[in-house]
Amino acid sequence: MQVPIKSAHSRREFNRASLLSLLTAAIATSLEGEVSAQPQPATTASARRDVIKQELPGEPTRELTLIEVTYPPGTGSPAHLHANGVMAFVVSGAVTSKVGDGPEQTFKAGGAWWEPPGAVHRVSRNASSTEPATLLAIYIAPKGAMAADLMKPL
Repeated sequence: MQVPIKSAHSRREFNRASLLSLLTAAIATSLEGEVSAQPQPATTASARRDVIKQELPGEPTRELTLIEVTYPPGTGSPAHLHANGVMAFVVSGAVTSKVGDGPEQTFKAGGAWWEPPGAVHRVSRNASSTEPATLLAIYIAPKGAMAADLMKPL
């Protein structure tokens, strides 16, 4: 029998500022000592970059994985699902998203949403035809989960 874990903070207290602080620390840690000012080549599809993967304490063993997804203007991802669920945080630009039968929504920089395990992500695209958009996908999954386990195209 699992015992529910009480959180020290209510959901209201865990706001965008808290999430942004966590993500900033994770990115700073992963990029420590690395300087990269190289321009990215133009692409016609989204690009994914692993930012950090960290084993979490407790049983069962799980990992926190942070992936940066960049959508060039006018691009998006095909319909897919996340077996373990995922939280998304828009870093720059604007991303249009539709999860399950929910409404299509556009999230600007600083916006975030949650996709429950197994929910179909029907729409995920850059809301702009002229500016790029970047989001961070935050996964908590079983240790050793591969990219194909985290995002499954339909």
